[in-house]
Amino acid sequence: MIKKFVLIIVLLKCLVSINTNAQINTDRMLTIGKNALYFEDYVLAIQYFNKVIKAKPYLSDPYFFRGLAKYYLEDFNGAEVDLNTCLNKNPFLVDAYNVRGIIMSKKKNYEKAIKDYSSGLEIDPENINLLINRGNSHSMLEEYNLAIDDFNKIIETNPSMLSAYLSRGAAKINAGDSIGALNDYSKVIKRNPYMSEAFASRGVLYYQLQQFEDALKDYDKVIELKDDFAGYYMTRGVIRYQLDDLRGTMSDFDKVIELDPKNVVAYNNRGILRAQVGDKNRAIDDFSRVLALDPGDLLTLYNRSLLYLDLGQFRKALRDLDIIVKNYPEFGAGYYNRSIAKQNLGDMQGAKLDYGTAIKLNYDQRQGSEYAANDTGNKDDSKDSKSSKTKKKKGTRKKSDKNIKNYNKLAVLDDFEENDNEEEQIESIRGKVQNRNIFIDLEPVFGLTYYSGDTILTRPPYYEKEVVAFNKKELYKQPLIITNKEIEAEGFKYIRITNDISFITDELKDEETDRDILITRGALYSMVMNYSSAMADYNEILKSDPDNVIALFNRAYSRHKMVEIIKALEEETQAPSSNMLNNSGNNNNNISTPKIEKNTSHVLDYELITKDLNRVIELAPGFEFAYYNRAIIQCLKKNFLQGVEDFTKAIELNPDFAEAYFNRGLTLIYLKQEANGTADLSKAGELGIYKAYNVIKRYGSEELSGEERIAEVE
Repeated sequence: MIKKFVLIIVLLKCLVSINTNAQINTDRMLTIGKNALYFEDYVLAIQYFNKVIKAKPYLSDPYFFRGLAKYYLEDFNGAEVDLNTCLNKNPFLVDAYNVRGIIMSKKKNYEKAIKDYSSGLEIDPENINLLINRGNSHSMLEEYNLAIDDFNKIIETNPSMLSAYLSRGAAKINAGDSIGALNDYSKVIKRNPYMSEAFASRGVLYYQLQQFEDALKDYDKVIELKDDFAGYYMTRGVIRYQLDDLRGTMSDFDKVIELDPKNVVAYNNRGILRAQVGDKNRAIDDFSRVLALDPGDLLTLYNRSLLYLDLGQFRKALRDLDIIVKNYPEFGAGYYNRSIAKQNLGDMQGAKLDYGTAIKLNYDQRQGSEYAANDTGNKDDSKDSKSSKTKKKKGTRKKSDKNIKNYNKLAVLDDFEENDNEEEQIESIRGKVQNRNIFIDLEPVFGLTYYSGDTILTRPPYYEKEVVAFNKKELYKQPLIITNKEIEAEGFKYIRITNDISFITDELKDEETDRDILITRGALYSMVMNYSSAMADYNEILKSDPDNVIALFNRAYSRHKMVEIIKALEEETQAPSSNMLNNSGNNNNNISTPKIEKNTSHVLDYELITKDLNRVIELAPGFEFAYYNRAIIQCLKKNFLQGVEDFTKAIELNPDFAEAYFNRGLTLIYLKQEANGTADLSKAGELGIYKAYNVIKRYGSEELSGEERIAEVE
């Protein structure tokens, strides 16, 4: 009986052990899957999430993350299924409603998208991302007043969120409130005069109001701020066309083609202009390029046929006109011009038939037919304008316009008068960027590694005597490097490093091996993102040598990297932001702080990191990188003044510390000290961090009030 009782106890212990291992394994699988998701290895991420779901199908998180991975792979149906399952298991996960709403928007099912956003807002009524996404969906359904209500709510609580003003302005235009839209755009421009998208939006509005000179001023500014985007030159070309500046129009279309050699609209428009000024052969070349890129563009084909007629190339004209007449059998002008081509080629009977058909169609048109042989589509163009600011608009057409009677009109992009939020939604899924923008933009922490990806080649390598002393031991085939651009191993490099780790592990079995080689192995572990093992090696060193500066510094570095990844993954599951800079590139002018205070574990990690850095500074007071790293931790904890003090100390120790200038500049701007912050950014740019100049343009203005600046980061 006693033996049986003992056996039961042993079995119970085994079962507990198995369950514990299962718990560890599934947690590890989920973490690895999140890492793969973060680093955009979506297929691999799905495999790990599959394993977690198989082991613990009752969890909601793996379904959410797998749905997220499928979304990135554009498997919207599969993503929707996973998100449905996730919400069935956890109906309070706001992020799942947001992502599913975005997927519904992708499918153009805006009613369902709004339902999801509204469900999320019932849980989190002030969620900016849900409000902005719902507002955009209302706009897509032409429910502009509802959209405006959502944007109003955002602006009430976040008056410095400039992207909300732009979105509200677009909704107001569609609601018929042009004056309100103009006020919104002008307000954005006043607050940030370096925001090209605000000038672009206002310029389009001026164009719609036929205030072409004002529109041109705005687009001159747009191109001054962003001179590498073909669409801006296209729009300015159309504006100049309305002002009869044909030379300027032609110049802009030339620039579009230079930036985008396959832009059919630019070739078409330039061809029309060349035809108007009598440059017929080059106009034919442009039209032929359009047709090579888009053989179905029949309006361009008709334009080319007319030029062939003018140049006496009747056989080529006839070939083009045959296609036109076949596709537009009620277009009288097509028959008329084909009759001219046939007559000159000696086909008198065919010419007579075509001419008669043209006459009949012309008569039908006078009786109310849809097609007009002689209709130019510009009946009012001859009217005098009352003023240069309200000059009568010349006829243009959308790119997708297939009406043959509009053949001689310049084409504009179909979305010329619309705001395209699709890319914003794609970017929004990548985390709560509006709450961590300043820290994403901050130059990262420094650490000791064997492979650096530093691109600032004009400066000498950073130097610390403790590192030099360690490298003299030659424990590895190359020296440790101080860098904040560590290259993470992949491919063959990953294999080589893991082999090196195995070799060092074997060496450590020999008690005579220098134990400092644990630092080498720790650095290698860090390169393959095994931060737990890296810290274990540093812990082992510090047991016997508690004052080892390198081990202390790199333990703090590895812990920071690990926390950074975990926090980024957690933020990625928060409500997706509408954008990072609120457009296909850089639009949102909010410098924001991550909301880390809700996660106690991160606060404790930061305290451990700070403790190690404090000890490094105590042992090596000239180690500027310890001050620099500690400054970043202070900023993460929202202790910005202490962060500035540490950046300043790092600069005192190393007057050419480019990253410290850059980060101190951003922090000072956040603290409303724009002049000092801009000066630091200028110094950082001088020392090689060229993106500092972009930040100066975006944030160097002192237009914003103190209250608005605070609102930007909350």
